[in-house]
Amino acid sequence: MSPRHKEHPHRRKGTGLQIAEFFENLLGRYTAVSPYPALYHYTSMQGCLGILRSQEFWATAHDCTNDQAELVSANEVVIEIARSCRRAARGVAADVLDVFLQHYGSSTIGEIRTMYLICFSSVRDDPHQWENYGDGGRGICLGVRVLEERAPRNPASVSIMAEVDYSKDSLRTRVGEYFNNVRGVLSRATASRRNCEAGLLALYQFAAFVSITAKQEKWKDEKEVRHVTFARKAFGLPAKERMSSENKIVRYIPVQLRVKGKLIALSEIVIGPNQDPTPVQQQLEAALVEKGYTAGTIEYPRICISDVPRFNR
Repeated sequence: MSPRHKEHPHRRKGTGLQIAEFFENLLGRYTAVSPYPALYHYTSMQGCLGILRSQEFWATAHDCTNDQAELVSANEVVIEIARSCRRAARGVAADVLDVFLQHYGSSTIGEIRTMYLICFSSVRDDPHQWENYGDGGRGICLGVRVLEERAPRNPASVSIMAEVDYSKDSLRTRVGEYFNNVRGVLSRATASRRNCEAGLLALYQFAAFVSITAKQEKWKDEKEVRHVTFARKAFGLPAKERMSSENKIVRYIPVQLRVKGKLIALSEIVIGPNQDPTPVQQQLEAALVEKGYTAGTIEYPRICISDVPRFNR
């Protein structure tokens, strides 16, 4: 897993407002992940074997997440900051913010460009996460190394790592930086339909991004870090579909964390507290060997058993 390199927004001379590139670069300034040695992904045994064999994670569409309240939890802050920016805005920026405030609401997030999420945590072997995300303790916790290397580049999409924000004050600061940067770019733009549409799209995208990287304070112990992927262009990414355990259709895209040919670098694989560890360890070792993992390399994990006591569910 590769951290995002910091970049700076810019405007290309003679080509008008390069809002898509501006949006990507600006996000990169505020979404650098702290240098954790590893991040942890709780999943089922079947999910773990699928990841090892395919070397891909499934990133779920933001509107297919389990908790739809997540998508609107940041709305209050977004509207507050947008109103503050509007009071300081002039020209194109004022017009764009007027339209944004007129139409932005709880339904907006589902109508803009889809973003796809892979959920990690900085917390290892956590009882709450075993119960909720690790198949009731019968699953696996994958420790994925955070490496200082360039992430895979996809001409159709952008991927960013971002820590989830559980504080309204912190979220307010982050949204303020986003919106004021957009306002600053628009203040230098000529009045044209193209620039107005591009600026409005940037505000909607920022609102979506902060909405999917913000959760209520009661979830702060999860210390979640999200890998977010979104399309570079408006036509989106071709998603696949699967059925969830609740018998609902879930859209997802396969995502590789390292450039093609490099195995996922694993610090460890933790076997869930409600598993019979011996046959599970044998199955995991066989899957690693089959995929080409070699003991002693940075990719090869330590396999261990959870320290969490077995629990009933």
